[in-house]
Amino acid sequence: MPGDTPELPAKDLRTLIPEYAALARETTLLNPEPGDPGVRESSLGGKLLWPADEPWPYCAQEEHWTYGSDLRNHTEIVPGAVPMVPILQLFARDVPGLEFPEGKDLLHLVWCALTHEQDPGPVMPQLYWRNEAEVVAGGLLSEIPGVGEGEGPRVFRTVS
Repeated sequence: MPGDTPELPAKDLRTLIPEYAALARETTLLNPEPGDPGVRESSLGGKLLWPADEPWPYCAQEEHWTYGSDLRNHTEIVPGAVPMVPILQLFARDVPGLEFPEGKDLLHLVWCALTHEQDPGPVMPQLYWRNEAEVVAGGLLSEIPGVGEGEGPRVFRTVS
């Protein structure tokens, strides 16, 4: 059911593995569900509330590779910069346990989801902390580049 809180585990891991009790931290559980969130909603994937005066970020690494839908077929992507993929948008109002920097109430996570010749893994994340009111006042980017095959996540709206 949308908005339901997931069941808590039957056992407290701090009592099962006491050596790890000192490492325990408070977390916020995001409960995403499939949807079509708007730019003013927290989401996993989907459109971002991106400022008009800031160009969309690109990964400047050369020689991007992807496997597409067939993991046996290593396909080269056109060399050069490729658009970053929108992964996560969180508004402070939706995650009260997450500490945002002073004056910021919006978090964007984008990444290059392609494999890079010079790096050990495919994901190169970038975080952007923003103020929602400032972004809205300055206008929104009209077009965000599309995501290629094998690059992006399914789209979910977050339910905290």
